[in-house]
Amino acid sequence: MISIVIAVVLSFVCATNAYAIRSNSNMRVSSKLHGVKSKSVPFLDAPKNLGKGLVGDKGFDPLGFTDYISPVYLREAELKHGRVAMLGALGFGITDFIKLPGDVHNVSPVEAHDAFVDNGALGQVFFFVAAIEAVSIVAIKQTMDGSGRTAGDLGLGELTGFGKLDEKKQSDLQLKELENGRLAMIAFGGMVTQAVLFAKPFPY
Repeated sequence: MISIVIAVVLSFVCATNAYAIRSNSNMRVSSKLHGVKSKSVPFLDAPKNLGKGLVGDKGFDPLGFTDYISPVYLREAELKHGRVAMLGALGFGITDFIKLPGDVHNVSPVEAHDAFVDNGALGQVFFFVAAIEAVSIVAIKQTMDGSGRTAGDLGLGELTGFGKLDEKKQSDLQLKELENGRLAMIAFGGMVTQAVLFAKPFPY
């Protein structure tokens, strides 16, 4: 059963990646702006396909990913990874202070992965994430088809009050989320590395 789910999820991911690359194929002709330098890497040319209104765009694409993949698709992926990293950094650290009942929960964050594999809990996480990914693929395709959906929008604007804010406040909050997500991705890697190397609780 798990192998079937994995195959389905991978097929969705591959299809979406192919769509993202195909929709960006018309951007390959001239990938750099001649004479214009990147704001974030001044000694490199500015990527042609950036600088088109994405919040938090600093012209950073030294490897040229946006020459082949839509910046909108990449922003969707960046936001998703940033959100997961923010939750992951919080969860990784808080387990040293709060313990749930049961032996399975009384392990270090580093040991938690193997413990959850052994008791099957990680399988539940996989199915939950797979379900979310299957739904989000539809939203991503709509965004890339020009539906007007903003990358990363989960449709919770009315519930959270975000949709009632003016455009400037929305942009400010989007920028804060993006930059906190970028920081969290780096921080989570550092937290895990230190926890593994030094085998100490927070702050490792």
